[in-house]
Amino acid sequence: MINDERSFDSRNIDELRVAVFFSDFFVVRIKTPCDYCEGAGWVKSPQTVCFEILEEARRLAKTVNDVRQTTLRVHPDVAKSLYEAERMVLQEIEDYLGNVDITGDKTIHQEQFDFAFI
Repeated sequence: MINDERSFDSRNIDELRVAVFFSDFFVVRIKTPCDYCEGAGWVKSPQTVCFEILEEARRLAKTVNDVRQTTLRVHPDVAKSLYEAERMVLQEIEDYLGNVDITGDKTIHQEQFDFAFI
């Protein structure tokens, strides 16, 4: 039923059958929280994180002066989104902070990002 490389213990899963539009769907609830979502049951999409980065860039632009170099460390999926689907968001971030070097880091959580200024 669950096709994922992580193994799930069947004792930690509740199955609920939901009838929607006369079709049966399975909803899986995991009793024990996973490490990645920290028990929330969902993770923000890369597109959502891109817009959060834009909001932070707007705030930082008001307080940061004399910046020669800006580096943004993000999850690789977010970096890919900034370079492809959310290219306009990246351009707006650069309008606020100047040229931004984006570094994809697999060790960072998908919802986190870090700005570094030189």
